[in-house]
Amino acid sequence: MATLQKIRNRAGLLIVVIGVALLAFIVGDGLRSGGTLFQMSNNYALKIDGEKIKAEDYHQRLQQLQEAAEANGNHLTDEQRMQLNNQLAEEYIQSIALEKEAGALGLKVTPEELIALVLGDGVSPAYQAQQFISQLGINPSDRNAVQTFLEQITDSQIAQLPAEQQGQMRMIKNSWDALLRSLRNERLGSKFNAIMTRSYAINKVDAQFLSDVPSRDVAVVRTPSTILTDTTVRATDEEVREYYNKHPRMFIQKYPFTRVEYINVAIRPSAKDYSDALASMNKTRASLLGASDASMVARSHSEAFAPEYYMSGKELRDIQMPSSLVDFIESAEVGAVNTPTIENDSYSLVKVMARKSAPAGVQARIIVLDSLNATKADSIVGAINGGAAFADMATRYSVDPQTKAQGGYIIFQDRTGMPDTTLTEAMATMQKLDTLYKVPVGRAFTSTLGATKVIMQVAKAMPEATKYKIAYINLPITFSENTFSEKYSTINNILASGKSFDEMAKEAEAKGLEVVRDARVEPISINLANIPSSREVVSWLLKAKAGEVNEKVFRCGDANLVVATVKEQVPAGTQPFEDVKEDIRDYLTMRKRGDKLASDLEGKKIADLNGYAVAMQATVDTIPSVSLVARGAVTPMLSAHAMTTAINTISKPFRSGTEVMVVQPLREIKTPVGQSQEAQLNQQRRALGQGLGYRAFQQLMRDMDIVDNRAKFF
Repeated sequence: MATLQKIRNRAGLLIVVIGVALLAFIVGDGLRSGGTLFQMSNNYALKIDGEKIKAEDYHQRLQQLQEAAEANGNHLTDEQRMQLNNQLAEEYIQSIALEKEAGALGLKVTPEELIALVLGDGVSPAYQAQQFISQLGINPSDRNAVQTFLEQITDSQIAQLPAEQQGQMRMIKNSWDALLRSLRNERLGSKFNAIMTRSYAINKVDAQFLSDVPSRDVAVVRTPSTILTDTTVRATDEEVREYYNKHPRMFIQKYPFTRVEYINVAIRPSAKDYSDALASMNKTRASLLGASDASMVARSHSEAFAPEYYMSGKELRDIQMPSSLVDFIESAEVGAVNTPTIENDSYSLVKVMARKSAPAGVQARIIVLDSLNATKADSIVGAINGGAAFADMATRYSVDPQTKAQGGYIIFQDRTGMPDTTLTEAMATMQKLDTLYKVPVGRAFTSTLGATKVIMQVAKAMPEATKYKIAYINLPITFSENTFSEKYSTINNILASGKSFDEMAKEAEAKGLEVVRDARVEPISINLANIPSSREVVSWLLKAKAGEVNEKVFRCGDANLVVATVKEQVPAGTQPFEDVKEDIRDYLTMRKRGDKLASDLEGKKIADLNGYAVAMQATVDTIPSVSLVARGAVTPMLSAHAMTTAINTISKPFRSGTEVMVVQPLREIKTPVGQSQEAQLNQQRRALGQGLGYRAFQQLMRDMDIVDNRAKFF
């Protein structure tokens, strides 16, 4: 019961953790009401190599992910819903591909092996499982406590709880089940990769090449084949058709798509809207100038902030505040307000509230205590302040495996994805850790994060920087109701005319509206082209019949009105010739022009590279260390000609992709590799092994037969 109580006490914290963990796995509502779609048991959302995923099962998984993501009060958009839909489909495809191949190879993960990954029996415990359990206030190294937790989230135990607790506990169970699925797939994948890394050999030629790698410095002239002015060199219809017929695998279309046409009205502010926005901006600026508490003015606007913390100029630029505003903040007097200009259809006002010099950031340490050690918090703090090493105390008492492993230091990813340890004042305040800026460096103290007791310490303060306290207000210039009504009336009248879509499109074009023809949407499409919040249009188009025009004007987001029709529903299979013929023609024409240009240049009998440079409208470049291993800008054709043409001899002009080239090897160098052949072979094996399993698995998924039926349901 003690474990159950811990789970209940920390359920709110867990929900937040789940929400953060699913941030990269963006989720949505899943499905709107519509249970009638699932009355037939033979309905399926996906068919993967003949295995059907029932629509009701797919729906249930979507709902579980939705509940976990929305538990902290987030409202998710149509785009986020569709992103979840696509990612869940990808998860099914990956899982089934892995299961099928693992089954053929005799690989499996037993329930006992999975529990061992959780408990750390004979193997390193899975970090994800440890973190999940520790966030509940349970010590992941306490085997009995973990087993008690697992018993508490069984269906039979949850059914015995009061009704108001069952939903919360079931959400925890669903998240735990998802974690176990992930752990199982990771384990199965690692076994598959281990087999793949033993499925290749490095031959004698490769081994010999590794021990003595010749390279050359090469002079080259290169130019795009498009400089050929002879427009008669063009791929014929017969050549295009022949290429299409001979390369069917290049044009495989795994999913069906819908060819569509639509009229789009992107509503923009009128001249009067701009005039009204200017008057509003002037009024707000006057209020901001005269306000003793600018945060009161900021709070009356939806796009504004007036934080209590201070930020440096670098921080302001990092959050992508316009440079003109940051320059103003850094140079203006306290109390000043900028005079804005229109940028991206908005006015931006900023007031400098205060200025100070303070540490740019701090490095902090943390010890996360479970309920057992929380009672020892004061004695642990006393020991640290008395000279005990914080890292030793973290290793001994912290239940967070990540910070414990790094001496208690809080390490996170910065905006570029690199590890960072510097907490700014803004970051600390937003994470409710502002006490870090109120205590001396080196002094430990107790605090709480949610219901969890922690011990913290400022390990180091960064050098001082000038910081600013500001009030910021963004005043977007939006269209008025009158402007919207005029635009809506225009497109609605076109739709209400009852004419064919072609006739409506001509009328729309005459009125200056955008008409898009021959566009396409797929079951994975999140939006219609770049129109925001247009998933509703996509959903209708995927289900509609050819020639059908929806009877209503779709409002997409705030500023787009769409009338759409289906031109054609194209099934999965080989892409239609008409869709790809011009791409094939461009490719073949590029090759023919390159070959013609190379032939013409050869016929000119040019004696040196400078002459070729003039004829090819290019310059002579030198590329050092070209070898038989093509890298970067050195294409395989360039590499081959550079290594087979005699030193100081000019090669014949040749085509390489979209370019025509001429090379002259200048000198050859044989550089000792500095390692024994065996050491190089081991290095090569490791490099090949790391990528082979991934590439093999990606090929397995590409070869799977997938029928995507989701558009009927979601």
